[in-house]
Amino acid sequence: MPIYAATRDRSPDDIRAALTNLVRNFESDAAGSRKQIRDLMDNDRNLFFASAMEIVKSAGDSRGGQFVVALFAANGMLLKALCDSTLSREQALALGRAAKRVDPMVDSALARGLADSAIGDSAVVVSDPARLMEIICEIADPARIMPSLMRLLRHPNTYLRSKAVKMIGRGSRSVKWVMGRLSESDPRIRANAIESLWGVETPEARTLLNFAASDANNRVVGNALLGLYYIGEAGVLTEITRLAAHESALFRATATWVMGESGDPRFTDSLRKLISEADPMVRKRAFAALSRIKSANAQPMQGQPWHIAGRILAGESIKGIRRALIAVASEDMRDQPKVAPLQFLLSEAGQYITSYKVVEKPPPEAISVIFVIPRSRDAAGGAFFSAAARCLTWKRPSDLWSILPYIEAGDGEPPAPHDPDPAEFTAKSEALAATLQGTPKRIECTDLWTALWRASRPDAGQSRGRRHVIVFSSAEESRIAGHGLISTVQTGRVPLQAICAGPNAELQEFCKRTRMPLQLGVQDEISELVERAYLNLLTRYEISYQPVSTEPVPLKVRVQSPTGWGEAVIPFYSEAL
Repeated sequence: MPIYAATRDRSPDDIRAALTNLVRNFESDAAGSRKQIRDLMDNDRNLFFASAMEIVKSAGDSRGGQFVVALFAANGMLLKALCDSTLSREQALALGRAAKRVDPMVDSALARGLADSAIGDSAVVVSDPARLMEIICEIADPARIMPSLMRLLRHPNTYLRSKAVKMIGRGSRSVKWVMGRLSESDPRIRANAIESLWGVETPEARTLLNFAASDANNRVVGNALLGLYYIGEAGVLTEITRLAAHESALFRATATWVMGESGDPRFTDSLRKLISEADPMVRKRAFAALSRIKSANAQPMQGQPWHIAGRILAGESIKGIRRALIAVASEDMRDQPKVAPLQFLLSEAGQYITSYKVVEKPPPEAISVIFVIPRSRDAAGGAFFSAAARCLTWKRPSDLWSILPYIEAGDGEPPAPHDPDPAEFTAKSEALAATLQGTPKRIECTDLWTALWRASRPDAGQSRGRRHVIVFSSAEESRIAGHGLISTVQTGRVPLQAICAGPNAELQEFCKRTRMPLQLGVQDEISELVERAYLNLLTRYEISYQPVSTEPVPLKVRVQSPTGWGEAVIPFYSEAL
């Protein structure tokens, strides 16, 4: 006869001790333990239930404890267990999650039991329906328990009705259904209805969230603004900041809650101001929100590092709006990142910009790029050649390149002046890589200004799409640019970018007269400058923003998403490309 065989004359203490030992030693004889535990349940369900309740509080995720939970779920005891007042809220939630793991359909039985209890048709008295509803919200699939949720809409408890509204909204993802709930007088129902739309990225959901952001109740407004934040609506930053200055302390407190939930560092300045708020609730939530934001931003960046580049467009609107074109590139040109508006973090002089708009443009059409590069591989420590080769990573099959070498001052005399041939283009990356690995023959080179003439002349070879020129320099140019070249560049509409690894007064004067950007960097910075100059040709995002500085300062752009991240500082030019 088994040691723990069930008998009808054993005391509750005996049953409890037997069940405890069976659960503790479950692994030693799983099959035998299962049978003996079932025998204990079949012999006296009430005694078994009372003993098992003590075990589920401490058994954790042991196999024996899981088997007891499975018996609860399979034998109609789970609802009674979850309603047991001796279980704490955390213990009840843990039991509900464990039951869901062993029986994925258990949520249907629990929701049906809660709905039945409202009309007195349940075998179990649900003394705390709010707690049971919280557990159901945690573990249930809303679509599967929809019939019970619809019944709960008639429950006398307004808290349960509001929770049912949220779950129905999440399960149906119906904007039309949620819209119908906004006519409810109970603000909890309206707030939970709006919360159910979090993550629904449709034009209809966006419109309804914007409408709910003007509700008379602070919770409804907060849920609407957070919903807009979650779907990446950049304009919501200004609305949340404005809410923090609301005349009502309730609305200001809601603003701090939204800021904390977002974990967005752009709200830090607003929250610091609210720390000195007269209302204690607002102060408390402001401190809590700052803590959450600090914790969220202390985490390491997620995903792969991305390459960010951009340029600020010339001119401002009447309202002082500036525009920037931004490129975001991964290491694989075939799989380029898609960035939501709120994933762009803009700042000037250490101060975040919260008023901006992002427009994603189609990928640029095929382009032709001419690299005007010093012949010597020693120029800039070889960084010009290696950086240009690195840019092959982002060259698309349809794009054409041309390499025009020239002889810098100090590298000997260039060949005698002659009428150079137009630039030759190719789309073959292998041929371009080979060219960039070798040293051009002196006979194939010209001086700097002749090379720029070849690159910018109207008949500059069989180019494709718009032509762009990137010129590199590491030494002072002794000759000045001719007026014909300057006029050609000014009128030819060929964008030019210059990158210098040292002073070059004549090239700087040339760029100034032709209104083309020039960047100066030390040798270690050249590779990054070249990469960004090339990526500037592949911009896909246009950002219109309200600057926080009245001075022409650089724009810092940081991209932060679950799949990748990167940042760049974009210089401000009085004239842009």
